[in-house]
Amino acid sequence: MDRRVKLNYPAIVVAGVVYWCIQAGWYTVLGQQWLIAIGKTMAEMQQKGNSPLPYIGSLVCDIVVACVLAWILARTGEPSAGKGAILGAALALGLVATALMTQYLFEQRPVALFLINAGGALVGITVMGAILGAWKVKHPVAATVAA
Repeated sequence: MDRRVKLNYPAIVVAGVVYWCIQAGWYTVLGQQWLIAIGKTMAEMQQKGNSPLPYIGSLVCDIVVACVLAWILARTGEPSAGKGAILGAALALGLVATALMTQYLFEQRPVALFLINAGGALVGITVMGAILGAWKVKHPVAATVAA
């Protein structure tokens, strides 16, 4: 059995950056509601300084999500924008949203915070899947990955 999966690394990086940008826009638009949901003010958030670490860390995480999504998409047959979007939405709802909800139920966090955070993941990972599915490459790099 051939265990090699062809990954399109430029598409992975672009999809990760696009997801990061979607989140930036999402939390900019919903910033006030998000602050209310976490029980903080902008002044409280700014007291801790403006470290670039959360931005860099989230970009790295988004690229990791893109890599995993690309690997799964490659293993499920001929990718397309539609298949990628459906897979991204299914994973966002089935894994991300359910994991968040489990934590939020025990932590007694507000439903509004769940909707903001899970909604951002749903939109971002769906778009990421569409990008990864649509981006065709003539000579993909093969990576040996255990099935």
